[in-house]
Amino acid sequence: MLDLNLLRLMLILAKEKNVTRAAHKANITQSAFSHALNRLRAQLNDEVFIRTRNGMEPTPYAASIIPVISNTLDRLDAATRGAHPFNPALDAHTFYLGAVDYFEFMFMPVLTARFKTTAPNVRLSVDILSETIKLERMERGQLDAFIGVDTLQHIPHYFHKHPLITDRFVAIAAKTRSDLPAQLNISHLVTEAQIHLPAVSSGADHIDRWLAEQHLYRPLATVVQSYAVGGRIAVASGYLMCVPFRIARELAGMLPLKIVELPQGLPAYELVLLTHSLFDHQPALRWLMGELTKVNIDMARYGPLSAESTGH
Repeated sequence: MLDLNLLRLMLILAKEKNVTRAAHKANITQSAFSHALNRLRAQLNDEVFIRTRNGMEPTPYAASIIPVISNTLDRLDAATRGAHPFNPALDAHTFYLGAVDYFEFMFMPVLTARFKTTAPNVRLSVDILSETIKLERMERGQLDAFIGVDTLQHIPHYFHKHPLITDRFVAIAAKTRSDLPAQLNISHLVTEAQIHLPAVSSGADHIDRWLAEQHLYRPLATVVQSYAVGGRIAVASGYLMCVPFRIARELAGMLPLKIVELPQGLPAYELVLLTHSLFDHQPALRWLMGELTKVNIDMARYGPLSAESTGH
């Protein structure tokens, strides 16, 4: 069986490109490092590293497996960290999250600014993938958490659900659309061409479901994968786009857009944090869960919201 310590030394040498520096970094003698390198070569049946004018360079085979080794050891370290305490002010850690565009658009700027001072060595890596892939990767320990939309997808019982934020739907339109009233009615929804960002990868959507219950549908002119792109298309085309209020407020501050109210009775947009019961006991993840559930994107960016602006 291959010694994991040899693989760790392999990663160090790939970064340092010099046996002496790599040995110093690994806190072992140069002789011990060279001996370990020879063992690695024998076990992998490959030279692994070759001395060149630029230092020790990995062979094609070594170069192909180094990213796999790095990712595997990172995940193994995370899985075996156990009950050791996590100190966000000192510890280095990368959290891998699956998320919807709402989270990336609204939460990431606030969290990044917050972590800059409170957790300077913590990184968030966000994947925008289908819900099925996200849940599968969480089960394999490849994603730490998944931020998704509640009520639109089936969540297995072994996932834990933590509410993050509730928002209401409004429409955005180019400021040049002076023909639109301050509040749309259902007739507008079923006749106005619209830009659509699916709430989940399956295509399920709050507004479409609400209209379907009344045997109605809306004309979708184009489908986008991000709110930012949708906002730009709304300006260029004059089409409507139905989005959560906080997203609309951001886009209206960036682009010549106005916010238009939608008919009464629409369901709310509820963002939830999903964690897997196998992994969510880990101290680092518990810390992140606390950070996500207590961050107030409204206070951080705008100050307190009035009851009128939140729709409550």
